[in-house]
Amino acid sequence: MNALSNEDRQIARQFNMRARQLFWRGVVPENCPIWRLDDDSIIDWIVDYQQQHQLLPDGRLGPSGLITMMAESLGGVGGFIIDGKEITVENTRVARLFVPGCAEAVKPDLCCILSIPELDYVCRERVNHRTPVRAHFSIDSSVGLNHQSLIVQWADPLRSVPFSPTPECIDYPRRRQCVGIEIENVLLMYQLDSDERRWIKRRPVTRAKIGNREINQPAVYDQQINALRVILDVLEKYAGIPKTFPNAGGLYTTAVLDDGQIDDYRGCLAKFNYLVMNNEPGAGLVPWLETLFGKLESVQADAEPEDAASAVLPANSVDLTQFEARKKELNESPQPTSSFLPTYEDGPRFNLANAIAAAYASGKVARAGRIAERAKKFDES
Repeated sequence: MNALSNEDRQIARQFNMRARQLFWRGVVPENCPIWRLDDDSIIDWIVDYQQQHQLLPDGRLGPSGLITMMAESLGGVGGFIIDGKEITVENTRVARLFVPGCAEAVKPDLCCILSIPELDYVCRERVNHRTPVRAHFSIDSSVGLNHQSLIVQWADPLRSVPFSPTPECIDYPRRRQCVGIEIENVLLMYQLDSDERRWIKRRPVTRAKIGNREINQPAVYDQQINALRVILDVLEKYAGIPKTFPNAGGLYTTAVLDDGQIDDYRGCLAKFNYLVMNNEPGAGLVPWLETLFGKLESVQADAEPEDAASAVLPANSVDLTQFEARKKELNESPQPTSSFLPTYEDGPRFNLANAIAAAYASGKVARAGRIAERAKKFDES
Protein backbone atom coordinates (compact mmCIF):
# COMPACT_ATOMS: atom_id res chain seq x y z
CA MET A 1 0.00 0.00 0.00
CA ASN A 2 1.41 3.40 -0.98
CA ALA A 3 1.68 5.57 2.16
CA LEU A 4 0.81 8.99 0.74
CA SER A 5 -1.45 11.24 2.79
CA ASN A 6 -4.66 12.60 1.30
CA GLU A 7 -3.00 16.00 0.98
CA ASP A 8 0.02 14.50 -0.79
CA ARG A 9 -2.24 12.63 -3.19
CA GLN A 10 -4.20 15.79 -3.96
CA ILE A 11 -0.98 17.69 -4.73
CA ALA A 12 0.27 14.78 -6.86
CA ARG A 13 -3.04 14.65 -8.73
CA GLN A 14 -2.88 18.37 -9.59
CA PHE A 15 0.79 18.13 -10.47
CA ASN A 16 0.31 15.18 -12.82
CA MET A 17 -2.62 16.80 -14.60
CA ARG A 18 -0.40 19.73 -15.50
CA ALA A 19 2.73 17.68 -16.23
CA ARG A 20 0.74 15.37 -18.51
CA GLN A 21 -0.09 18.34 -20.74
CA LEU A 22 3.37 19.92 -20.73
CA PHE A 23 6.06 17.28 -20.22
CA TRP A 24 5.01 13.65 -20.63
CA ARG A 25 4.44 13.57 -24.41
CA GLY A 26 7.52 12.45 -26.28
CA VAL A 27 9.11 10.93 -23.18
CA VAL A 28 6.58 8.55 -21.63
CA PRO A 29 6.17 5.62 -24.08
CA GLU A 30 2.78 5.33 -25.78
CA ASN A 31 2.38 1.78 -24.45
CA CYS A 32 2.97 2.89 -20.85
CA PRO A 33 -0.02 2.01 -18.61
CA ILE A 34 -0.04 5.57 -17.26
CA TRP A 35 -1.97 6.79 -20.34
CA ARG A 36 -4.89 4.42 -19.63
CA LEU A 37 -5.26 4.86 -15.86
CA ASP A 38 -7.44 7.16 -13.79
CA ASP A 39 -5.86 9.89 -11.64
CA ASP A 40 -5.50 7.84 -8.45
CA SER A 41 -4.19 4.77 -10.27
CA ILE A 42 -1.65 6.99 -12.04
CA ILE A 43 -0.31 8.08 -8.66
CA ASP A 44 0.00 4.46 -7.51
CA TRP A 45 1.82 3.50 -10.72
CA ILE A 46 4.22 6.44 -10.38
CA VAL A 47 5.00 5.59 -6.74
CA ASP A 48 5.81 2.00 -7.74
CA TYR A 49 8.04 3.24 -10.57
CA GLN A 50 9.82 5.68 -8.26
CA GLN A 51 10.48 2.98 -5.69
CA GLN A 52 11.88 0.65 -8.35
CA HIS A 53 14.36 3.32 -9.46
CA GLN A 54 15.27 4.76 -6.05
CA LEU A 55 13.47 8.05 -6.58
CA LEU A 56 11.54 9.79 -3.82
CA PRO A 57 8.05 8.16 -3.94
CA ASP A 58 5.87 11.29 -4.01
CA GLY A 59 3.50 10.19 -6.80
CA ARG A 60 4.54 13.02 -9.15
CA LEU A 61 6.09 12.18 -12.50
CA GLY A 62 8.39 15.14 -13.09
CA PRO A 63 11.94 15.69 -14.36
CA SER A 64 13.70 13.00 -12.31
CA GLY A 65 11.24 10.32 -13.39
CA LEU A 66 11.20 11.50 -17.01
CA ILE A 67 15.01 11.58 -17.20
CA THR A 68 15.03 8.03 -15.82
CA MET A 69 12.60 6.96 -18.55
CA MET A 70 14.83 8.50 -21.22
CA ALA A 71 17.83 6.63 -19.83
CA GLU A 72 16.01 3.28 -19.93
CA SER A 73 15.90 3.49 -23.73
CA LEU A 74 19.58 4.48 -24.03
CA GLY A 75 22.34 3.51 -21.58
CA GLY A 76 20.12 2.36 -18.73
CA VAL A 77 20.00 3.29 -15.05
CA GLY A 78 22.53 2.00 -12.53
CA GLY A 79 26.18 2.82 -11.88
CA PHE A 80 28.70 5.07 -13.59
CA ILE A 81 30.32 3.98 -16.86
CA ILE A 82 34.07 4.64 -16.56
CA ASP A 83 36.51 3.25 -19.13
CA GLY A 84 33.78 1.01 -20.51
CA LYS A 85 33.05 -0.62 -17.13
CA GLU A 86 30.14 -0.09 -14.79
CA ILE A 87 31.15 1.38 -11.42
CA THR A 88 28.43 1.05 -8.80
CA VAL A 89 28.31 3.30 -5.73
CA GLU A 90 26.03 2.50 -2.80
CA ASN A 91 22.85 4.60 -2.65
CA THR A 92 23.70 6.28 -5.98
CA ARG A 93 21.70 5.99 -9.20
CA VAL A 94 23.01 7.25 -12.53
CA ALA A 95 20.74 7.86 -15.53
CA ARG A 96 22.98 7.15 -18.53
CA LEU A 97 21.79 9.12 -21.55
CA PHE A 98 24.35 7.70 -23.97
CA VAL A 99 25.39 4.43 -25.54
CA PRO A 100 28.94 3.50 -24.43
CA GLY A 101 31.60 3.31 -27.12
CA CYS A 102 34.93 1.55 -27.33
CA ALA A 103 37.49 4.11 -28.59
CA GLU A 104 39.91 5.44 -26.00
CA ALA A 105 39.96 9.15 -25.17
CA VAL A 106 42.82 11.35 -24.08
CA LYS A 107 43.05 10.87 -20.32
CA PRO A 108 41.71 13.97 -18.54
CA ASP A 109 43.45 15.59 -15.58
CA LEU A 110 41.09 18.47 -14.88
CA CYS A 111 37.48 18.53 -13.68
CA CYS A 112 35.38 21.62 -14.43
CA ILE A 113 32.14 22.45 -12.57
CA LEU A 114 29.51 24.28 -14.63
CA SER A 115 25.84 25.25 -14.25
CA ILE A 116 22.77 24.37 -16.26
CA PRO A 117 19.14 25.55 -15.96
CA GLU A 118 16.06 23.34 -16.51
CA LEU A 119 17.87 20.02 -16.84
CA ASP A 120 14.81 18.08 -17.98
CA TYR A 121 14.36 20.41 -20.97
CA VAL A 122 18.07 20.23 -21.80
CA CYS A 123 17.93 16.42 -21.65
CA ARG A 124 15.13 16.36 -24.24
CA GLU A 125 17.05 18.68 -26.54
CA ARG A 126 20.29 16.70 -26.29
CA VAL A 127 18.69 13.28 -26.63
CA ASN A 128 16.93 14.49 -29.78
CA HIS A 129 20.22 15.98 -31.09
CA ARG A 130 18.85 19.53 -31.15
CA THR A 131 21.60 20.86 -28.89
CA PRO A 132 25.15 19.56 -28.37
CA VAL A 133 26.32 17.80 -25.23
CA ARG A 134 28.78 19.97 -23.31
CA ALA A 135 29.54 17.89 -20.21
CA HIS A 136 30.07 14.33 -19.04
CA PHE A 137 27.75 14.56 -16.01
CA SER A 138 24.76 16.63 -14.87
CA ILE A 139 23.15 16.85 -11.42
CA ASP A 140 19.45 17.65 -11.07
CA SER A 141 17.78 19.52 -8.18
CA SER A 142 15.84 16.68 -6.55
CA VAL A 143 16.24 15.48 -2.99
CA GLY A 144 16.30 11.85 -4.11
CA LEU A 145 15.50 8.82 -1.97
CA ASN A 146 18.86 8.89 -0.18
CA HIS A 147 19.11 12.67 0.19
CA GLN A 148 21.13 12.78 -3.03
CA SER A 149 20.10 14.32 -6.35
CA LEU A 150 19.83 12.21 -9.47
CA ILE A 151 23.01 12.06 -11.59
CA VAL A 152 22.86 12.10 -15.40
CA GLN A 153 25.83 10.76 -17.37
CA TRP A 154 26.35 11.92 -20.97
CA ALA A 155 29.69 10.29 -21.82
CA ASP A 156 32.42 8.03 -20.51
CA PRO A 157 35.29 10.38 -19.52
CA LEU A 158 37.87 7.77 -20.57
CA ARG A 159 36.22 6.91 -23.91
CA SER A 160 35.71 9.31 -26.83
CA VAL A 161 31.93 9.06 -27.06
CA PRO A 162 30.16 11.19 -28.03
CA PHE A 163 31.58 14.21 -26.26
CA SER A 164 35.11 15.25 -25.47
CA PRO A 165 36.08 18.86 -24.72
CA THR A 166 38.09 20.36 -27.54
CA PRO A 167 41.10 22.60 -26.85
CA GLU A 168 39.18 25.66 -28.02
CA CYS A 169 35.81 24.90 -26.35
CA ILE A 170 34.50 28.04 -24.64
CA ASP A 171 33.23 26.12 -21.62
CA TYR A 172 36.67 24.80 -20.65
CA PRO A 173 40.24 26.07 -20.26
CA ARG A 174 42.23 25.91 -23.45
CA ARG A 175 44.82 23.23 -24.09
CA ARG A 176 43.44 20.95 -21.37
CA GLN A 177 41.50 17.69 -21.49
CA CYS A 178 38.67 18.09 -19.00
CA VAL A 179 35.73 16.29 -17.43
CA GLY A 180 32.64 18.54 -17.22
CA ILE A 181 30.04 18.39 -14.42
CA GLU A 182 26.91 20.55 -14.65
CA ILE A 183 24.85 21.47 -11.58
CA GLU A 184 21.23 22.40 -12.25
CA ASN A 185 20.77 25.95 -11.01
CA VAL A 186 19.40 29.14 -12.52
CA LEU A 187 22.04 31.86 -12.64
CA LEU A 188 19.97 34.98 -13.24
CA MET A 189 17.92 36.46 -10.41
CA TYR A 190 14.85 37.17 -12.53
CA GLN A 191 14.53 33.41 -13.19
CA LEU A 192 13.94 32.66 -9.50
CA ASP A 193 10.16 32.83 -9.66
CA SER A 194 9.39 33.48 -13.33
CA ASP A 195 8.37 29.95 -14.32
CA GLU A 196 4.92 29.12 -13.00
CA ARG A 197 4.59 26.01 -15.17
CA ARG A 198 7.35 24.32 -13.13
CA TRP A 199 5.59 24.88 -9.79
CA ILE A 200 8.44 26.94 -8.41
CA LYS A 201 7.66 29.24 -5.51
CA ARG A 202 11.09 30.66 -4.86
CA ARG A 203 14.59 29.29 -4.69
CA PRO A 204 16.85 30.42 -1.78
CA VAL A 205 19.59 32.94 -2.52
CA THR A 206 23.23 32.93 -1.43
CA ARG A 207 25.58 35.90 -1.29
CA ALA A 208 29.26 35.27 -2.00
CA LYS A 209 32.37 36.88 -3.43
CA ILE A 210 33.31 35.78 -6.93
CA GLY A 211 36.27 37.47 -8.51
CA ASN A 212 36.22 40.99 -7.11
CA ARG A 213 32.45 41.28 -6.71
CA GLU A 214 29.97 40.43 -3.97
CA ILE A 215 26.97 38.92 -5.73
CA ASN A 216 23.62 37.32 -4.89
CA GLN A 217 22.75 34.17 -6.80
CA PRO A 218 20.47 31.14 -6.29
CA ALA A 219 21.63 28.53 -3.79
CA VAL A 220 22.89 25.03 -4.53
CA TYR A 221 21.20 22.37 -2.39
CA ASP A 222 22.98 19.94 -0.11
CA GLN A 223 21.38 17.06 -2.08
CA GLN A 224 23.22 18.30 -5.17
CA ILE A 225 26.48 18.63 -3.22
CA ASN A 226 26.12 15.02 -2.03
CA ALA A 227 25.85 13.91 -5.67
CA LEU A 228 28.77 16.10 -6.73
CA ARG A 229 30.94 14.66 -3.97
CA VAL A 230 30.23 11.11 -5.24
CA ILE A 231 31.22 12.08 -8.80
CA LEU A 232 34.46 13.69 -7.61
CA ASP A 233 35.32 10.59 -5.56
CA VAL A 234 34.73 8.33 -8.57
CA LEU A 235 36.86 10.54 -10.85
CA GLU A 236 39.67 10.60 -8.31
CA LYS A 237 39.67 6.82 -7.91
CA TYR A 238 39.12 5.71 -11.51
CA ALA A 239 40.35 8.64 -13.64
CA GLY A 240 43.13 9.89 -11.37
CA ILE A 241 41.84 13.49 -11.12
CA PRO A 242 42.88 14.87 -7.70
CA LYS A 243 40.05 16.06 -5.47
CA THR A 244 41.50 19.52 -4.90
CA PHE A 245 40.41 23.13 -5.49
CA PRO A 246 42.50 26.30 -5.96
CA ASN A 247 43.42 27.99 -2.67
CA ALA A 248 45.68 30.73 -1.40
CA GLY A 249 46.69 31.76 2.11
CA GLY A 250 44.72 28.94 3.69
CA LEU A 251 41.45 29.93 1.95
CA TYR A 252 39.73 28.65 -1.17
CA THR A 253 39.86 31.18 -3.99
CA THR A 254 37.25 32.32 -6.48
CA ALA A 255 39.75 34.35 -8.48
CA VAL A 256 40.13 34.04 -12.24
CA LEU A 257 43.40 32.15 -12.70
CA ASP A 258 45.84 33.10 -15.42
CA ASP A 259 46.82 30.68 -18.18
CA GLY A 260 50.10 29.80 -16.51
CA GLN A 261 48.39 28.81 -13.27
CA ILE A 262 45.83 26.68 -15.10
CA ASP A 263 48.44 24.99 -17.29
CA ASP A 264 50.22 23.65 -14.20
CA TYR A 265 47.09 22.78 -12.20
CA ARG A 266 45.56 19.33 -11.75
CA GLY A 267 42.30 18.89 -9.87
CA CYS A 268 38.93 20.67 -9.92
CA LEU A 269 37.96 24.17 -11.05
CA ALA A 270 34.71 26.08 -11.12
CA LYS A 271 34.01 27.91 -14.35
CA PHE A 272 34.42 31.22 -12.51
CA ASN A 273 38.09 30.26 -12.00
CA TYR A 274 38.85 30.57 -15.72
CA LEU A 275 36.01 32.45 -17.43
CA VAL A 276 33.83 35.36 -16.31
CA MET A 277 30.38 34.59 -17.71
CA ASN A 278 27.32 34.80 -15.43
CA ASN A 279 29.78 33.88 -12.65
CA GLU A 280 29.03 30.23 -13.48
CA PRO A 281 28.56 27.93 -11.55
CA GLY A 282 27.42 30.73 -9.29
CA ALA A 283 27.69 31.95 -5.73
CA GLY A 284 25.65 28.92 -4.63
CA LEU A 285 28.70 26.65 -4.93
CA VAL A 286 31.05 28.81 -2.82
CA PRO A 287 29.67 27.90 0.66
CA TRP A 288 30.20 24.20 -0.09
CA LEU A 289 33.87 24.29 -1.10
CA GLU A 290 35.03 23.17 2.34
CA THR A 291 32.43 20.38 2.38
CA LEU A 292 33.62 19.12 -1.00
CA PHE A 293 37.38 19.55 -0.72
CA GLY A 294 38.08 19.54 3.01
CA LYS A 295 39.13 22.11 5.56
CA LEU A 296 42.32 24.01 4.78
CA GLU A 297 44.98 24.75 7.34
CA SER A 298 45.13 28.46 8.04
CA VAL A 299 48.50 30.09 7.41
CA GLN A 300 47.71 32.46 10.29
CA ALA A 301 47.31 29.73 12.89
CA ASP A 302 50.41 30.78 14.84
CA ALA A 303 49.84 34.52 14.61
CA GLU A 304 49.47 36.65 17.73
CA PRO A 305 45.83 37.61 18.54
CA GLU A 306 46.38 41.27 17.69
CA ASP A 307 48.02 40.31 14.39
CA ALA A 308 45.20 37.91 13.49
CA ALA A 309 42.60 40.56 14.23
CA SER A 310 44.18 42.98 11.80
CA ALA A 311 45.05 40.42 9.12
CA VAL A 312 43.73 41.12 5.61
CA LEU A 313 42.28 38.20 3.64
CA PRO A 314 44.06 37.37 0.36
CA ALA A 315 42.40 38.95 -2.66
CA ASN A 316 39.52 36.91 -4.14
CA SER A 317 39.60 34.38 -1.28
CA VAL A 318 36.56 33.24 0.66
CA ASP A 319 36.03 33.08 4.41
CA LEU A 320 33.62 30.13 4.59
CA THR A 321 32.53 30.74 8.20
CA GLN A 322 30.18 33.45 6.91
CA PHE A 323 27.93 30.77 5.41
CA GLU A 324 27.34 28.64 8.50
CA ALA A 325 24.07 30.31 9.51
CA ARG A 326 22.68 30.15 5.97
CA LYS A 327 23.60 26.48 5.53
CA LYS A 328 21.93 25.66 8.86
CA GLU A 329 18.83 27.53 7.72
CA LEU A 330 18.70 25.56 4.45
CA ASN A 331 19.13 22.24 6.27
CA GLU A 332 16.26 23.05 8.63
CA SER A 333 13.90 24.12 5.83
CA PRO A 334 11.25 21.77 4.35
CA GLN A 335 12.76 19.24 1.95
CA PRO A 336 12.26 19.61 -1.81
CA THR A 337 10.37 17.00 -3.79
CA SER A 338 11.94 14.47 -6.13
CA SER A 339 10.10 15.82 -9.15
CA PHE A 340 10.21 19.49 -9.97
CA LEU A 341 12.58 22.05 -8.54
CA PRO A 342 12.64 22.32 -4.72
CA THR A 343 10.56 24.75 -2.72
CA TYR A 344 11.64 26.30 0.55
CA GLU A 345 9.70 29.54 0.87
CA ASP A 346 6.04 30.29 0.34
CA GLY A 347 5.11 33.14 -1.95
CA PRO A 348 2.44 34.34 -4.38
CA ARG A 349 1.95 32.45 -7.64
CA PHE A 350 3.73 34.03 -10.57
CA ASN A 351 1.57 36.00 -12.99
CA LEU A 352 3.19 36.81 -16.32
CA ALA A 353 1.15 39.90 -17.12
CA ASN A 354 1.68 41.36 -13.65
CA ALA A 355 5.42 40.67 -13.81
CA ILE A 356 5.82 42.43 -17.17
CA ALA A 357 3.67 45.37 -16.03
CA ALA A 358 5.65 45.70 -12.79
CA ALA A 359 8.93 45.64 -14.68
CA TYR A 360 7.79 48.41 -17.03
CA ALA A 361 6.37 50.45 -14.14
CA SER A 362 9.69 50.32 -12.29
CA GLY A 363 11.64 51.33 -15.39
CA LYS A 364 13.17 47.87 -15.89
CA VAL A 365 12.40 47.64 -19.59
CA ALA A 366 15.13 45.09 -20.26
CA ARG A 367 13.75 42.77 -17.57
CA ALA A 368 10.25 43.07 -19.04
CA GLY A 369 11.61 42.18 -22.45
CA ARG A 370 13.43 39.12 -21.10
CA ILE A 371 10.30 37.84 -19.36
CA ALA A 372 8.20 38.35 -22.48
CA GLU A 373 10.82 36.62 -24.66
CA ARG A 374 10.92 33.68 -22.24
CA ALA A 375 7.15 33.30 -22.44
CA LYS A 376 7.26 33.53 -26.24
CA LYS A 377 9.84 30.75 -26.46
CA PHE A 378 7.70 28.53 -24.23
CA ASP A 379 4.60 29.19 -26.34
CA GLU A 380 6.49 28.28 -29.50
CA SER A 381 7.73 25.04 -27.95
